[in-house]
Amino acid sequence: MTKTHFTIALVGNPNCGKTSLFNLLTGARQRTGNMAGVTVDIKQGTREYEGLTLTFVDLPGIYSLSQSRVEERVTRDYLLSTPPDFILNVLDASHLSRHLALTTQLLEQSLPTLLALNMMDEAARLRQVPDLKELSRQLGVPALASDGRNINIIKPLLNQLVASLLASNQHQSSLISTFHALDIVYEPHIEQAVEQLQLADLPRWKAIQCLEAQGDIGFQLTENAQKAMTSALKMLAERHDETATEMITAGRYGYIHGLFHEIDENHVDISRIDSWLDNITLNRWLGLPLFFIALWLIFEATFTFGAYPAGWIEQGVSLLGDGVTWLLPDSLFRAVITDGLLAGVGGVLVFLPNVVLLFFFIAILEQSGYMARAAFLTDRVMSKVGLHGKAFVPLVMGFGCNVPAIMATRTIEEPRARLITILINPFMSCSARLPVYVLLAGIFFKNNAGSALFGIHMLGIMVAFMIAALLSRWLPAQPNEIFIMELPPWRWPSWRSLALHVWDKVKDFLQKVGGVILVGSLAVWGLQTFPMQAEMSFLEQLGRWMAPIFAPLGFQWQETVALLSGFLAKEVIAATLAMVYQVNAEDIGGLQLAIQAGLAPAAGLALMVFTLLYMPCLATLAVIRRETGSWRWAVLSIALGLVLAWVGGWLAFTIGSLLL
Repeated sequence: MTKTHFTIALVGNPNCGKTSLFNLLTGARQRTGNMAGVTVDIKQGTREYEGLTLTFVDLPGIYSLSQSRVEERVTRDYLLSTPPDFILNVLDASHLSRHLALTTQLLEQSLPTLLALNMMDEAARLRQVPDLKELSRQLGVPALASDGRNINIIKPLLNQLVASLLASNQHQSSLISTFHALDIVYEPHIEQAVEQLQLADLPRWKAIQCLEAQGDIGFQLTENAQKAMTSALKMLAERHDETATEMITAGRYGYIHGLFHEIDENHVDISRIDSWLDNITLNRWLGLPLFFIALWLIFEATFTFGAYPAGWIEQGVSLLGDGVTWLLPDSLFRAVITDGLLAGVGGVLVFLPNVVLLFFFIAILEQSGYMARAAFLTDRVMSKVGLHGKAFVPLVMGFGCNVPAIMATRTIEEPRARLITILINPFMSCSARLPVYVLLAGIFFKNNAGSALFGIHMLGIMVAFMIAALLSRWLPAQPNEIFIMELPPWRWPSWRSLALHVWDKVKDFLQKVGGVILVGSLAVWGLQTFPMQAEMSFLEQLGRWMAPIFAPLGFQWQETVALLSGFLAKEVIAATLAMVYQVNAEDIGGLQLAIQAGLAPAAGLALMVFTLLYMPCLATLAVIRRETGSWRWAVLSIALGLVLAWVGGWLAFTIGSLLL
């Protein structure tokens, strides 16, 4: 009897347009369900076409069939336990080299496959349109353009599907037998390991998947095959620093690289300069030291070059204060303007050039392609402390602001790694703390201020990694996901793009100056001014009451109230210092002299360390609560920060008293 009902599984990377294509193929005839034992949604829909009933199954977006994420397991187990009649492999034509990695795994299993290339318009814009006929010839499977937004492109896709299905049905043979397995030649030791497993009666694709998945597979192994796999993995570990997964992945991309030479006459290797830069920046021994040298240069330049425009702003605020003093009579209103608004807001605004320069240099690293390479370099290090390569970007974003950085952890699928990244992100020193560092470094480390800025940021990174290592031991272990990221080409950053990026950050900073810092400054001024007839203001009374807690760190009541104001937002710390020390100072420049006279150098170092480590601001705590779904993690973040800050500040003060 002629078969008229077929099942087609849609398989592809995340964000390749697979679901849009599925929706167009099935229309409203869809239903959603869960695979047994998991919470991952599987969509199914049907379509009648040319007398056939086609059931389309939209499987989760995945990068590989050999990873341990839930999505990979669901797709892998579905293809093994209930193999569909056909695979519709959806790819992004504008990022074809990355998406073909999954395609090679499907074809190695000789699964009946049709390639549907989305984003052809984007590929055309990038001048990277692949030759579909040559791609089809090289891989031995049909390859057609598709578009989940265009109904006219769907018809050729359906025609090809029906033709392939009917041809197989007419010959009364298995579809799988009509598709030949793709044979990729891997590194010699991988081939030797594959041969060992084939001698244990495993098909080649199963042997490769055993090695690539490090034994985490969806099919049963005989005792003989299990021994062969253990022996093969041991042999590879003894002969290579790289894992079998990394070597097989490298082999896939080597094959894809060669394939591109065949399907694109205009395809060329990366330039000599790009190759030379990659050889240096991705070097196993030089890469990380060079990255840290680059960061040191950034902080050195941030302080050195930022000093000049900061001086101009300082003079401008001072002149404005003199003008207000000359125009207005001695009154409470004048005090609000000069001692409240100008002292508080001006005390933070003076550090705007340093913030601008820091964001400018970080934007250069991102847009040049260097930041992506740094992520690859740090993946191996981060994996040893329970983190993931994808954590690098949220952690670097933390140098700007912890709130969007924590939200960016959504790209990390593995729950434990995501939670750890969220909890350690507040230790990445945000730009709100930069004014405090610049102020204190300029006072106590004037000749090495850039190195002091670099050191305090590196301390935050080291503390974050130590906490990550402890949390990874405390939180229940989960399978690690493989870090897959496409390296962008090296490029000169666009001046327009840099300007827009920096302006976006500066705008946020100025909004805080006009918002939370303004309100905080007025609140601090009020507490400092009233009661007017008493010997001590409310602010000083509060500071002296809390001072015994911070006395072992060398702080006076002024530093105490500044840190208390930082619970609201870290930007307010610098504003509060400016106000409590600026009472008898004639201009903003007198702030440094006032702090230097009242605070020991070791206490200044302790204040920098405490500012780095103590509890996140209210906005960060709110986003931790939202992203983790529980207040207990926000409370843990508060407790952890306060304890580490006090201990770190005490150590800094104690050691600094001996050395400074």
